[in-house]
Amino acid sequence: MTAAVQAVLKEEGRLQVDEVFVAKAVDLYELLAIRHCVFLMGPAGAGKSECWRTLAAARKTMSADLVTMIKDVNPKAVETQELYGYISMATREWRDGLLSVVMRNLGKIEDELPKWILLDGDLDANWIESMNSVMDDNKILTLASNERIAVTPEMKLIFEISNLKTATPATVSRAGILYINPGDLGWNPYVTSWVETRESSSEKANLTILFDKYIPQLQDAIAKKFKKILNYKSSHGSKDARSDQKMLSLFDKMFYGVKTVGEQDESEDYIGLDRS
Repeated sequence: MTAAVQAVLKEEGRLQVDEVFVAKAVDLYELLAIRHCVFLMGPAGAGKSECWRTLAAARKTMSADLVTMIKDVNPKAVETQELYGYISMATREWRDGLLSVVMRNLGKIEDELPKWILLDGDLDANWIESMNSVMDDNKILTLASNERIAVTPEMKLIFEISNLKTATPATVSRAGILYINPGDLGWNPYVTSWVETRESSSEKANLTILFDKYIPQLQDAIAKKFKKILNYKSSHGSKDARSDQKMLSLFDKMFYGVKTVGEQDESEDYIGLDRS
């Protein structure tokens, strides 16, 4: 699996073949082999989505029988009753929920290809407790209509979350947990991928030298000499994992310049300048 993940990263060219990232993808593969539910945990921008996307692509290259069907659901986008289903008080009719429809439809597919349900949204007691019967050995989702939807052997549930603050011990014990620490990945993969998008070879070389020289010094200075106005650690449980990406976005604006609204193409982002 390690070789397959590395090959996918090299072929796509978007991400760097980083040892830590490759190891996390392999860890996710091993967890899914023994668990039907996995918590993929880490702050925003840590690489959780890229981890499962890379693993799915690597499995596809290994065998045609490992082509993965992926359904992405945000449980925080709807109310709990709209997630599982409810009985309308006005008509007394049953209305299916978002997750119940996804699980039922996947269960009806007769092939044996792997199927992943991505629950991309932080946990809260309102919806995760109803998943306990799905996450344990019963593998059954029981709805308020008394319908029971079984999780087939081909189905896996991946919870893409930032923390387990609201999860009970009963919930945590039912799933495998893989934590992605943005500090382990560091800033270099982000910067290297961005530098490779530059067209000029000399520009790439000069930028690499400058980043290697100044970013460690800047990070050290920020950590020791500056006071944070917004405490990202308290809100995300870690340092802001997207600070490197924000820096590179700023460089994009600096290199390409900023156009006024009248000069900007409709397909591009713009910053409006008030000239009054």
